[in-house]
Amino acid sequence: MKSITSNQRPAMNALLAALLLLTACAGNVTTTAPPGERQPTAESSLQGTVEKLSANQATGRVRTIQGVGYVMAPVAVPLADGEVSLIPSTPDLEAALARLQRRWLNGRKQPLPYEAFQAAFSRLTAHRVEVGRAGGEALIRFATTDKRGRFRFEQVPEGRWLLVADMSSPVSTLLWAVPVEVGTEDPPPLFLADATLLLEARTPR
Repeated sequence: MKSITSNQRPAMNALLAALLLLTACAGNVTTTAPPGERQPTAESSLQGTVEKLSANQATGRVRTIQGVGYVMAPVAVPLADGEVSLIPSTPDLEAALARLQRRWLNGRKQPLPYEAFQAAFSRLTAHRVEVGRAGGEALIRFATTDKRGRFRFEQVPEGRWLLVADMSSPVSTLLWAVPVEVGTEDPPPLFLADATLLLEARTPR
C-alpha cells in the first residue's frame, strides 16, 4: 500500500477544491443564535479560530505533536513515506466530516464507492483554501512519515486541529481526519490506525 503520489495530489487538490467551492457555503453547519443575537457563520467561526491560533503562536504557546500511522491487513502495515497534514479545525468542519463518516459506520465499515472519498477529500481541500483566505496559510503544517509510519509536528499553537492523511492500495483507499486538541502540555502520541479512520472507499480500477 502507498499514499497518493505527489504527481497525482496537486491535480486532485485543484479539481476537488474547484468542485467544492461551488457548494461549500451550502454544506456548512451553523448553530442557532438566541433571539436578538447575530447568528454565527462558518466564515466568522473560522476567522476566530485562525486569529486565536495565530495569537497563541505569536506568544509562544506552542506544543509538539507526534504519532504513528498504520493499518492491520491482517498484519501491521505502516503508513510509510506518506504525507500527513495538520489544519485548523472548526465545529462545522468536524460536523460535516461526521456526517460523511456516519454513512461508512452505518454500512458496518464496508468500503464505500470512491465518490465518498472524493466528497470528504474535497471538503478538507476547500477548508484548507478557506483557512488561507482567513489569513492562516502559515498555520497549515505538513510532515512526511518515516519507514515505520512515524510523524512529528513542532511548534503547534494551542487550539483545535485536524490531523489528515490517506493511504491507497489497488483495493481500497483509506482516509483519516482525526481531531486533536492541543492544550497546555504536549498531547499523547496520536495514532492513524484502523480505529481512527474517517472512512474507507473502493479504489477505482
